[in-house]
Amino acid sequence: MERPVCLIENSEAGELSVNREAVDQILSVISQPVVVVAIAGLYRTGKSYLMNKLSGKQK
Repeated sequence: MERPVCLIENSEAGELSVNREAVDQILSVISQPVVVVAIAGLYRTGKSYLMNKLSGKQK
């Protein structure tokens, strides 16, 4: 995949749901194990930086 795909969506009501289109997209192209990463934290504490490092993306 070219970029990360959001598997779980958060609705305005605060409910979590599976993004079925993302699951179908991933399952149609994978031939290796899938790694799921979740990062949570306070505002401006490096979450995006860490995800970019883990995914090998450079800014």
